[in-house]
Amino acid sequence: MNVEYRDLYPEFSAALAALTLRPSQQIVACLGGGADSQTILDLLDRWRAEHPNFSYLAIHLDHRFHPSSAEWATGLEKDCARRGFPMRCEVLPVAQGARISKEAAGREARYQRLSELAESDAVMLLGQHRNDQIETFLLQLKRGAGPKGLASMAHAIASDAPQRPGQQTWLRPLLGVSKAEIYAYAEQHQLHWIEDDTNYDTSIDRNFLRHEVVPKLEQRWPHFGNAVLRSAQLCAEQQDVLDELLAEQLKQLLNSEGALAVDPLREHSAATQRALLRAWLHQNGATMPSYAQLEEIRTQMVQTGNDKQPQVGWGRFLLTRTRQRYLQLQQRHER
Repeated sequence: MNVEYRDLYPEFSAALAALTLRPSQQIVACLGGGADSQTILDLLDRWRAEHPNFSYLAIHLDHRFHPSSAEWATGLEKDCARRGFPMRCEVLPVAQGARISKEAAGREARYQRLSELAESDAVMLLGQHRNDQIETFLLQLKRGAGPKGLASMAHAIASDAPQRPGQQTWLRPLLGVSKAEIYAYAEQHQLHWIEDDTNYDTSIDRNFLRHEVVPKLEQRWPHFGNAVLRSAQLCAEQQDVLDELLAEQLKQLLNSEGALAVDPLREHSAATQRALLRAWLHQNGATMPSYAQLEEIRTQMVQTGNDKQPQVGWGRFLLTRTRQRYLQLQQRHER
């Protein structure tokens, strides 16, 4: 769908201006190569011209998932060289296993490596937009997610409060902008971007939503997308409040090594037990188990006696219980 061009720079600059930035702080454009991240790069280049007192970097990580990815990476390097924009480009192989999809593994590895390549308090700019948010919400709904999943993607992570030393901020300044508006901007400014043909493969769930479902929903209900964004924001706010309350309770259940005491959980309802278990797993960097797996954890770990030695595994993680009735989380290697 073609839309009239509008300059996205005021929205972009307002998102950055809302942060508490220190002089010479690093601002990073995370490049995938599509029109969205290339628009982020162009907007940041414009910001750089007005704010030379910060440090700038563009990063592109090539997973080699596509036969043309090396050629795409070269094109991105040339574009940054033309702009005189500092860039780091790397090949990032992704270990794959039976329990995790290639896309999920690539996403996890990409965020980890981006974080490593940037400075400890860098602002990391991501190109996700309004359509991405709607698709993510619907995918989470399909999976039966709760408020945390339905919150989809936050506009900014760790930027609502003044930044602490060593804390990176992940900012999505175009989250309220449609894909059509991004294309209009990219065309108006004659940007270099990549069209990945796999984005049109509707056997992939996200692409099916993008091309088959969301256009029909917005054709029937023109304000459907805005309603989804509002619901995602409400879910995010509810989750923030829940996280604050759970964090206080969780402190009382941990030993000096961060292991979780099982027996005090029995004083709470099943729903609160699951919430505290989720909070503890998130605190320890685990991917969230499904509801069925979480319920197995709750029943096996909380409700059984010491004559049992329960273990529950999902993905790369294995949960065990000590004789002192504390939960311990381990990572296991994929085969």
